[in-house]
Amino acid sequence: MNDDRLLPVADMQALRHFRATAKAAGGTLDPMMAMRVNGDGPILFFAPPMIGLTWVHMALLPYVDARYPLYGLQARGLRRPEPLPATMLEMAQDYADQVRKVQPAGPYHLFGWSLGGNIAFAMAEELERRGERIGLLVIVDSDLSQINAIPPSNEPWFIYNLVLTQFGYVPALTPDDPDPDARMLELVRRRPGLGLNEWPEQRVRALQRVIRNNIVVACTHRPGRVHCPLLLISSTQNPPGLAEKIATWRSFVDGPIDAIEVDVDHRRMMLPEPAARIGAALSAQLARVSPASPPAIV
Repeated sequence: MNDDRLLPVADMQALRHFRATAKAAGGTLDPMMAMRVNGDGPILFFAPPMIGLTWVHMALLPYVDARYPLYGLQARGLRRPEPLPATMLEMAQDYADQVRKVQPAGPYHLFGWSLGGNIAFAMAEELERRGERIGLLVIVDSDLSQINAIPPSNEPWFIYNLVLTQFGYVPALTPDDPDPDARMLELVRRRPGLGLNEWPEQRVRALQRVIRNNIVVACTHRPGRVHCPLLLISSTQNPPGLAEKIATWRSFVDGPIDAIEVDVDHRRMMLPEPAARIGAALSAQLARVSPASPPAIV
């Protein structure tokens, strides 16, 4: 049975978009994914969201000015078995090292959506500790002050639904599933052609491990303060209001804050219509804060 038929039209459209994005990513699991290498503008680095893959950011490619190279960081532990970072600081140090392999010196331009915003902020802190300058920090609907609102890490059914959604599968698990691991694999194997069915079982299970770890390190991290311009992109459909969100971020950012609102739910920020708005704002802000940047090392 095609479970898509059970969904509202808007949800079906979202899943189809996620399928296309995952396909465009080509299955790469490298720690640094080069999404766009060419361009004479500043490089923009994407922090991974909760799922640990940067593939979702491929949605922004058509809408960010072609002069800006785009690179995305990805979680360890997916390409091959390896230790995961025990703290947000350890994660930020690793990602900062990866960024500097592409661009040895600042200013650096960082982007994070959802939990990726928390990671991007920690990266900005780490790079500033190393004496580097952050040219622009772009935060898309993230909140450092309400980190305990992140769903708990001990709910496999919820985590697997996140994985399924990002690959374009119907998120059909419930808290009542007695064996969410087996149910997840059943759903994946039942729908060939969407990507995950081609993964070995060990790698599918590794996604859950990565997501759980990302949640834990985020929930136990206490952010400091950074000194850079911030572009805050906020969903109108998720409280609090924009003024309160800006006020909260002022306690973490010592620098000018620009903000835009996008009339869409948090989970749909990377769909085409909001992505077009985000891409335009991002391009304009990059042009203002950093007219030039060191070229990437390819």
